[in-house]
Parts: sequence; structure tokens; C-alpha cells
Amino acid sequence: MLRTALYRLFLVGVLLVMHSCIAWRYIGHGTEGIDDFKTFPTDTIHAPKHSFTFAKAERSVLDTLRLPVERCKEPLTLRQMIDTLDSKDPSAGIVVVRNDTILFEHYRGMVAPDSPTTVFSVTKSVTSLLVGMAIDKGYIGSVEDVVTDYLPELKEAAPEFQRLTIENLLDMRTGLAFSENYDSNPLSGMARLHYGRDIQRQIRQQTFEVEPDTEFEYNSMATAVLGAVLERATERRYADLLEEWVWQPLGMECYALMNLDDKQHRFAKAYGGLSTTPRDLARFGRLYLHRGAWEGKQLVSEAWVDRSFSADRAAANGWYTNSWRTVPGKLNQKGKKQFDNPAELPAVMLAAYEEGHPIERMQAVQNEDKTWSVRMATECFFAYGLHGQVVFVDPAKRVIAVYMGSDRVDYFPTLFYRMSRYL
Repeated sequence: MLRTALYRLFLVGVLLVMHSCIAWRYIGHGTEGIDDFKTFPTDTIHAPKHSFTFAKAERSVLDTLRLPVERCKEPLTLRQMIDTLDSKDPSAGIVVVRNDTILFEHYRGMVAPDSPTTVFSVTKSVTSLLVGMAIDKGYIGSVEDVVTDYLPELKEAAPEFQRLTIENLLDMRTGLAFSENYDSNPLSGMARLHYGRDIQRQIRQQTFEVEPDTEFEYNSMATAVLGAVLERATERRYADLLEEWVWQPLGMECYALMNLDDKQHRFAKAYGGLSTTPRDLARFGRLYLHRGAWEGKQLVSEAWVDRSFSADRAAANGWYTNSWRTVPGKLNQKGKKQFDNPAELPAVMLAAYEEGHPIERMQAVQNEDKTWSVRMATECFFAYGLHGQVVFVDPAKRVIAVYMGSDRVDYFPTLFYRMSRYL
């Protein structure tokens, strides 16, 4: 009882000192979920009258193909992966498209063809697309521009802002003192960003841990700053840009929602606030599959897509480039994937190089069990969200695969990579 009373007193104290009501939002709404759009104010991104339609196969190999899943003893079909999710109220959906034909589609719970759900950090890849379009249209000069060119008020904040470039934000090489922490602490940086009512003020208060462009460190504040640059450079709201530049031209099937910090400031959560559907995410993937072209019109430059899908850049930067991730594959030595002795790794890398694999795409990485592996960036890329949401693109196989769900699963990027080998 004493412990409970002290805990309540602590929460009351937090509520009293935090005038932004971050803790109140946190306690009132609980942890984030795929229905986050019910928690925050939103802007609506309207769908066009006529949508682009994928064909649908009557049957495909994916109806019966079984794939290994790390948490299961036996391989499962894609349908079984959705139907055996073990949360109390599981919601999930998968769409797999090849050559503009849906080979597999299955839904459960809140995730449905016509019901948007929040996709969290998949939004970062959408923001990257809008930045590329803004550069093509001349609103932003180049990725080498510093953020204070567009947010001059940050000149009065931390001096590192005057050396922080748009490229640093896209590649998560910011040096910002921000922790991507999703624990239950309502005072954490991520909780303040997610539940705070004035994101732009939080940006102005940011400090730096190291110099920009020093090292890769994934954090959502980087894309929050990027969203501020985008809106200031274009003098347009994020949702309006997304509707005009993406949703309407791509013939999206369903409206989307963009979460905002509050009703007064109405600043878009460019780092993780988009709510949409699996099919519309597949259309987004299709734009990248076609190197920025859509039905004969170049919506974003090929160079922007090539930059986003550069295996060399990703391998040198934590498997991350331009707000996209690459799927790393493991290299073997006589069937062996893991090594107890890291001294064996150079020989594996040399052998792979002699077989024609680019050595600049290789990394020696330590596994959770303290063994070592050599991994190499593949030609498959994906956007990724907090609850395991994935937009996977395999340009060689012409495959787009989308997973959306409420369970925090992390195996779908690798699983989709294995799946595409059979297509």
C-alpha cells in the first residue's frame, strides 16, 4: 500500500511540474498503438475519386508456401503467421504484390483494406519521399543545406544546428542528444516527443551529444526536425503536401490521417504519425520499385530512389540510408553462418570478395549469443515501423510486400526476403 501511495504521489508531482501535460497524455492514453489516430488531433489526406487498382491472382505459391519463423518450431504459411498471433487482441494484415498483381492478401482485427491504422516509423520513409520531391521542385536546395537555412530561429539554439545538414537528418547522423527509448518512463525523450503538445519548442530545446555527421544513431527527433524543414521550405502543411504530391497522383484507395502534436500548433508528426492501409503502402512501394515513376510520369527523381536504395551507403551506415533500411544477408563459410572466433571473419570476407561480392557492403557483426557473423547488404530495402510494420521492396524480383500489425514482431523484413526468393 505504501509503495502504491508513493507511486501515486510521484505521478501527481509529475503532473504538477509538467505544464505541457505530457504525463497526463501518457497516463490517460497509455502506450502507443496502431489506433494512435484516436489519441491525437489529425489532418486528413484525401484519396482521389479514381484509384490505381492492382490485379489479383486467384491462387499463388504463397497460399501454401511455408517459411521458417523464429518464434515457432515449425515453418508456417503467411496466413498461419497472421492467424496464430498470440496477443489478446491481435490485428494484422499482409499484402504481397508482384508485377502489379496481388499474390497474397490476408487481414485480421483492426487492420483491413479500408481502415487506416498507424504505421509509426514507416512515416519516416514517406517524409524522405516528400523531401526528395521538395528538392526536385526547388523548395529545398540540396541535401547539403544546413537546417538553419530553413529554420533560422535555431541559430539562437545549440550551435551545432548551423552544421546539421538535411543529409544528416535523412541518414540519422545528427549527433542529437536524444534517446529512442520506448520504456514506461513518461519523462523519456521519446515520450516527450510522442505526447508533447509543442514539438517545435522541443526542437529548439535540443542539445547535441556529438558533432553532426560523426556517427549513426537512429532517433525520431531527426525526422521531426526534417518535418519542420519541409513545412517551412514549402510554406505548406505536411498533409497538404502528401495529398497533392503523393496520394492523388498515386491513386490511393483510402484516405489517410496524419497525427499532430495538438490542436493549437498542429505540427505534423513526420517521424511516425501516418495512418494508412496496407494496399496504399503497397502503392507507395510501387513508386520506389519503378524508381520514382508512376504511369509514365516521374514524380520523384531516379537519383533520389537510387540514393534511398543504395546498398553501399546503407552498409556503411548501420544498414540505413535516406530513411530506408536494407535487408542484410548472412554470408557462409562451408555452410557455417556464425563464428565463435572473430579471427575467422576476414577469411570469409575475402572468399566472398573473390566470388564477386562487393566488400564495401560487408560488415562483421556480433550476434546476441556473442558469436559473430558476416553480413552483406542485399538489394532489398524496406521501410520499418515500431510494431514491425514493413514496406518491403525487392527490385530484382519486382516484389512489394507489406505487413501491418499490433504485435511488436521484428522478423518480417527477413521473412519477406526469404519469401521473395521463391517468386
